[in-house]
Parts: sequence; C-alpha cells; structure tokens
Amino acid sequence: MMPVLAMTKIVSSPEGGAPDDGVDPASGVAAKPPSILLVEDDFMLRGSLATVLGAEGYQVECSANALDALQRLERPPKPSLILLDIMLPYMDGLEFRALQRRMPEVADIPVIVITAVGLRREVAEELDLPQTFFKPLDRPKLLEAIRRACSRTVS
Repeated sequence: MMPVLAMTKIVSSPEGGAPDDGVDPASGVAAKPPSILLVEDDFMLRGSLATVLGAEGYQVECSANALDALQRLERPPKPSLILLDIMLPYMDGLEFRALQRRMPEVADIPVIVITAVGLRREVAEELDLPQTFFKPLDRPKLLEAIRRACSRTVS
C-alpha cells in the first residue's frame, strides 16, 4: 500500500518577519524566514508545533511520515532545519536520517529529534543527532535550540 502524501505547508510570519528582526544586516533587504521541515506522525502535535513555529516567524512544512519527507528533500528549496520524530510509519526517523546523510545536497541540514522514546548515545553520535527533546516537549528550550540551529544555517 502506497503512503498517502501528507505534506502540508504552513507559512506564517508575524509583523516583525523572521525570528530575528527579519532584515539582512548586510543588504538591508528583508530576509526570507528560515524554513523547517517537521516530520511528525501525531496529527495534534504536528498541528500545534506548526502553529507555534509559524507564530515565531518560521516557514513550516509538515510531513506525517519519513517517506514523504524524503520526497520533499528531493526538491528545492532546502529547509533550514528538520524536526524529526523517531517513531514514524513506513520508515523510522533513524532510517530517514541515515538516508538524508547519504544525499549530498541535503546532508548538511541540521536535525533536532523530538521523541517519546530513548535514543542511545552511540546511535545519536553515529547519525550526528546532537539534540534530542523528549515528549512532552519543553517549548522554550526547543524554540531556543531551533533559533540556534537556524541562525547557523542562514546564509
């Protein structure tokens, strides 16, 4: 059975623009807000996270499974960050990350794990997953980690 495409795009930007002031200091031109690919199968969590991130000024695309998320990575633009659940249908988040790292054009996209299950330290190190947030999520700490990760990927 083929997975149903469950990709949604939520674009929300408060009056201030991007999570910082929204202006590129070098050019003075409004900067495009960082984009996040949210890979989460729980409908309620996916929707609430997308709403919170949109209110923070991020462009958010959502996928309910890793297969759809991999298809999304095959087309531009490249997301600034991936928020990745581990327990997903069809393919788990660890398999997704291993495949993403083999795709040269998107291998460098940072990933923050959001999960209800543990993640062994050696697995996290092998897959370059330095940040894991456990459900229920600590929203302020997660938002700070997202800000830091996106500030490193903005050109």
